[in-house]
Amino acid sequence: MTNIQVEDLSAVRKKVTFEVPQDRVSETLEAQYKDLKKNAQIKGFRRGKVPMEIIKNLFKEQVHSDTAKKIIEDTFELGLDEKKIKPITVINLDQEPLDPEKPFIYTVEIEAPPELDVQGFREILLNKTVREVNDSDIDERIEVIRQRHAKLAPIPEGNGIKDGDHLVVDVEAVADGEIIKSLSVKDYHLEMGRNFYLPDFDSNLTGLKLAEPVTISHTLAEDFPRKELAGKPATFTVTIKEAKERLIPEVNDELAKDLGQFESLEDLKKQVSQDLRDSYDMDIKEDLRKQIVEKIIEANPFEAPESLVESRIDGIIMGARENLARQGIDMKRFPLPDKAQRDSIRPKAEEQVKAALIIKAIGEKEEILVTQEDIDAEIETRAKFFGWSPDFFRDQLEENDRMEDFTSSLLEDKIYLFIEQQADITEVPYSVEKPETSE
Repeated sequence: MTNIQVEDLSAVRKKVTFEVPQDRVSETLEAQYKDLKKNAQIKGFRRGKVPMEIIKNLFKEQVHSDTAKKIIEDTFELGLDEKKIKPITVINLDQEPLDPEKPFIYTVEIEAPPELDVQGFREILLNKTVREVNDSDIDERIEVIRQRHAKLAPIPEGNGIKDGDHLVVDVEAVADGEIIKSLSVKDYHLEMGRNFYLPDFDSNLTGLKLAEPVTISHTLAEDFPRKELAGKPATFTVTIKEAKERLIPEVNDELAKDLGQFESLEDLKKQVSQDLRDSYDMDIKEDLRKQIVEKIIEANPFEAPESLVESRIDGIIMGARENLARQGIDMKRFPLPDKAQRDSIRPKAEEQVKAALIIKAIGEKEEILVTQEDIDAEIETRAKFFGWSPDFFRDQLEENDRMEDFTSSLLEDKIYLFIEQQADITEVPYSVEKPETSE
């Protein structure tokens, strides 16, 4: 029987030493030699007829290496299971030279989840924000919809350029008698007021009309990339080739109908009200969970496994980059975060890792499980939301290997709900914090 000794290096790091008996080492080594002998091809001998002495002389190093590897494979996981250790990652593995006359000893340093006996998660004091959907909320959301559905139309003849207008311009930029190639552009799309071309530049075009080229004086910023031009005056010859203004639709039944899924403004307002209700409820849910995590972690301080924290940092970075890529931003232009940037993400990552571990521990302690009925009910609910059949939604989860994540999410929801149901919750009205103003 393999002798296994466990030494705790920290709450999440362990050194596990395995001592495999000499007789097992010898048996495994001989079996490896016999397997090799069956297929060994050496000049002067038929397959399988090479004397064992020659095999051992020629292949000792290889067979000893393969034997050590097989012994580790056969004993490592079983040994950890015996000690009820669930490793997150292997940090280091050291092994002594294999000797058929001695026990084989190897040592593994691993990182494992902390053993948590979570306390203080019953009757937590929580504040639950109560936020109602009011008419002003609905009006603000409809105004956003209205702005999004504005259409562009040529500016009436004689009107000057103003903020919000969309232009197509040619620009020739000159400083110290030299054309600035990086700022000289043709058919450049410019939205007035956004100052994407240069900081504080757009106001120079206010009031201009479609006409002959105009020359504008503008001082380059002190942090302009070309240091020899930073802070210097420059001239910009601008030709406005096209100018369009945004025509914002009126708030009426026509606006609702143009959206394609409403018959009237009243229908639109009902949907907006429901969307806001769902959004507010999600905010309340997330705020309650944030309070729960903070209070339980405060009552149960523990070390987060470094490998999980690093993995979570990677996940946060990947999520941010994917979000930017979806917005059309070329991520090849942006290098991966350096150590300082990763360290700035670390506190958030540590909190998320601790939250996941502590919620899992509570679920195990209270024997909270996800039943097949839970899974079926949630699949039906989500399938209905997307307008799919439950079977189709289930197939999508399985085909994309998302069923395990889906089930884990349901379990997390059940555990949080369990904590909330036992909490001492005080309802507080929603209020918008206004910045202080000096008189």
